[in-house]
Amino acid sequence: MQLRTILGLVCGLLLLGCESRRQPAADSAPSAAPSASAEKPAPATTAPAVESASAAASAEGGSAASPQDGKLVLERLSFNIPEGWQRKAPSSTFVLAEFALPKAAGDEADGRLTVSVAGGSIEANIDRWRDQFGGKPAKATEEKKGIRGLEVALVDFTGEFSDQRGPFAPATKRSGYRMLAAIIPVEGELHFVKAVGPEATMAAHADKFRAFIESVENK
Repeated sequence: MQLRTILGLVCGLLLLGCESRRQPAADSAPSAAPSASAEKPAPATTAPAVESASAAASAEGGSAASPQDGKLVLERLSFNIPEGWQRKAPSSTFVLAEFALPKAAGDEADGRLTVSVAGGSIEANIDRWRDQFGGKPAKATEEKKGIRGLEVALVDFTGEFSDQRGPFAPATKRSGYRMLAAIIPVEGELHFVKAVGPEATMAAHADKFRAFIESVENK
């Protein structure tokens, strides 16, 4: 009786085990919603190139001549530029400012006026200019004139001119040339204004040259 009961219980347990349902595996967690496509980064903004200042300057060399309407402005002096003179880029590093003086009828070349600064004595520099006419110009005048507190030395030479555009450049002999020049001493420096060209051209600009010199102002 006991054995039968025990066997019955065992069979019942086995039957329950076979009938029991296996629980389905838990659903895997839902996958995350697809992320929105990454935003394209805004294109990098390139800073505009800074515009370089124009020369000016044209270069004007040395103690720099500032461009102003109708005036030539140097470090220590300024001048009024006569009408018709043509401002040019200096042809030498020793030149602060340069102008072409338009040629007169019948002449083959313009006059050339330069402004520069150098040392030495007034007399030595005038002698050097005289030597450019072979040491003995056909015509020569020299004078000194006080202008706004400045003692200006003026020369006027005519003859065969030894045209040398730089200290190491070859010289060219030019007959019938005239030089109008001035030396203006300022605080230990000599300022040179030198205009050279064919005689007729220089005669046409002689009054303008004088006006240019007489307009000088010491800043």
